[in-house]
Amino acid sequence: MKNKITKIPDTELEIMQVIWNNPTPITTSEIKRILETERPWSVGALQTLLSRLIDRGFLEGEMQGKSKAYTPLVSENDYLVAESRSFLKRLSGNSITRLVTSLYDAKTISDEDLDELNAFIEQTRKND
Repeated sequence: MKNKITKIPDTELEIMQVIWNNPTPITTSEIKRILETERPWSVGALQTLLSRLIDRGFLEGEMQGKSKAYTPLVSENDYLVAESRSFLKRLSGNSITRLVTSLYDAKTISDEDLDELNAFIEQTRKND
């Protein structure tokens, strides 16, 4: 996708996660079947949200017989990168240290999490 990746609402993200985590193209009925393992979905509402995702540039849809099938135009990783940048900028002034400090102070992350983060940093620096 050539345009800037924008944040999508949680319900649309839920749909995209189904699409990202399953072989594509994937039909509306298959998406509905997977989503309904968590809660009921109406076909109309799902089709509306899929159309919005097409309009936003996240998906392309094509007819396969009588069914519409969808293929992602934005990868899960590209979306995660864009959302992470936006989140970091909005909530901690682009300071990863400030973000980790606030998570640690809130007891959201543990010493083990920090050890894992430290190991990641050390490994990443070795590979650069």
